[in-house]
Amino acid sequence: MTGRLTLVGAGELMAAMSGEHRAVLNRLNGPARPVFFDTTAGFETNIDAIVAKAVEYYRHHLQTDLRVASYRHRDRASATELAAAIAEIRAANMIFAGPGSPSYAIKQWRESPVWDAVVQQFENGVDVLFASAASITLGSHALPVYEIYKAGEDPEWIEGLDLLGNLGLRLAVVPHFNDNSGGDNYDSRFCYMGAKRFDLLQEVLPADVSILGIDAYTSVSFDSSAHEAEVSGQGGITLIGEGAERRFEAGVKIPFSEFNSSSREVVRKATEERVFGYEFNDNEDEEVEETDVLAPVLEYLEEIEGLSQEAKLEVMTRLQALRGQIADSASSSSAEAPLMDLVLELRQALRVEKRFDLADKARLILDGLGFEVGDTPGGATWTRR
Repeated sequence: MTGRLTLVGAGELMAAMSGEHRAVLNRLNGPARPVFFDTTAGFETNIDAIVAKAVEYYRHHLQTDLRVASYRHRDRASATELAAAIAEIRAANMIFAGPGSPSYAIKQWRESPVWDAVVQQFENGVDVLFASAASITLGSHALPVYEIYKAGEDPEWIEGLDLLGNLGLRLAVVPHFNDNSGGDNYDSRFCYMGAKRFDLLQEVLPADVSILGIDAYTSVSFDSSAHEAEVSGQGGITLIGEGAERRFEAGVKIPFSEFNSSSREVVRKATEERVFGYEFNDNEDEEVEETDVLAPVLEYLEEIEGLSQEAKLEVMTRLQALRGQIADSASSSSAEAPLMDLVLELRQALRVEKRFDLADKARLILDGLGFEVGDTPGGATWTRR
């Protein structure tokens, strides 16, 4: 029989979460012998301080000795260090891992004897408590947080270690789900992804994988013997699964069947109440108006063939200058005359080149923007409808 698997959203080494740790320790058979698995933060320059904090946390808040299974890099660990880490894991009746990078941990653990030892212990009934970054590694799909949030990689999932699969659960774990550390500066919800990127992540995740979002200071404990999970702590979990999003607060028990999905749909988050800054525009009304005016013209320019690159670049440069003018004046009306003059100038050049199809399209674009164009012997004129 497998052990209990407890996932923590964030705050695993804060005083407020000591009750969650104690609950895990109290369930153990025999004297508690927890071990801290330090790989997730093995790349950090302050890894020794992180380990020391975890050990001190257990000593101070839980009056329990926390052993350490140190395995920081698969290619740099000596045979002696590897053997020592495996020995600590085999001697433990609770395995704890937390902060760091999920993608780094997966790279170090996959197909390693030290991870094999963790899986074997779990299958033998040892409890596992993985928090924040470490919790991400246990799904079938894992979120490469640093690569997306810090390095700008496109939103994507990587293959997880899928320890949850041992319980018959096909999940992608997203801790820090309700994170608001970005304040008014940027949207840091959904494990620092923000709403727009989280929507993209939902789109590229297979429909038979449910998303388990875990709030900070919140845990969810999976009991294989009862085939149910229990939520505890200060927040709740969000389950995006079979065609819907469901919310479960602390104190609720959830059957394993509720986590399964065959047709999960995207639950849009970018349409919720707007968050200011960074990924979002602080002057939303101006952005909408600016885009409505300039975007069709820019798209039209991209379509034009036969116009020299120099001429096209000149027109686009002047359009970008108008964009700056709109931003400075907080109104697009001041740019109407220069915009119309520019487009009509381009239209006339196309007529000279006998590109009447493109010239006519320029007129249609202006009509769509609310301008009427009239051709006179003295040249084209325009008015706003």
